[in-house]
Amino acid sequence: MNYKPVLATSFKRSIKRLEKRFRNVKNDVSNAIKVLIENPKLGVAIPGGSGVRKLRVQNSDLARGKSGGYRLLYYTEDQPEPMLYLLLLYFKSDQEDVTQKELQDLLDELWSEMGL
Repeated sequence: MNYKPVLATSFKRSIKRLEKRFRNVKNDVSNAIKVLIENPKLGVAIPGGSGVRKLRVQNSDLARGKSGGYRLLYYTEDQPEPMLYLLLLYFKSDQEDVTQKELQDLLDELWSEMGL
């Protein structure tokens, strides 16, 4: 079952911000999204994150591997159709972890955008 990707406004903002520093960010994320469409459970579930998952994404502009790259936060839904909601992308060196409040704010913003 393939999931349909939906880019939240918060995700688009984070890409735009990272593009200023990393010219290959769109390509790096595009590759990660292709993998997630096929296997959305690949990322690690964030404890207490209301179903939000986190995936490590390699930054091809730096020679650090996945651990020093980006973090992609996303949420999946199976009904009524399989959807992959991309919530946020951040550079690991800029931000350690996202707080529970930030996660809830991301989800609230997504539901507001979707009219739910």
